[in-house]
Amino acid sequence: MDSNMMKYSKIIMSFLTEHAKHPISNAPRVRHHLIVNKEQSEFVLLSVGWKGNKYQHGIIFHIEIQNGLIHIYKDNTDIGIADQLAKDGIPKSSIVLSFLPRYIQEETEFATVAEPE
Repeated sequence: MDSNMMKYSKIIMSFLTEHAKHPISNAPRVRHHLIVNKEQSEFVLLSVGWKGNKYQHGIIFHIEIQNGLIHIYKDNTDIGIADQLAKDGIPKSSIVLSFLPRYIQEETEFATVAEPE
């Protein structure tokens, strides 16, 4: 991983670690779990636990550093992690909203990548 990607990895890790510290106010028995691969190039933040009598297990964020770009595969929040990462120092030209089709990606300020054939 080059120095920019290492810097981006640290920014992502810092953001997700901080986000994971905050409990869900209306679900105190739901905890956050941050999962990071050994290379610190893939990050998943999960919510796991009970909200009332309903069990929850879901992905909050899924991010991967791949081919010099930050791919956001999942953002199940209203905060907009792409904007937060840009505010923290990652250029928008390095962030791909991979959960959107290319024709919508092209309408954003963020990077685009070709869709797989």
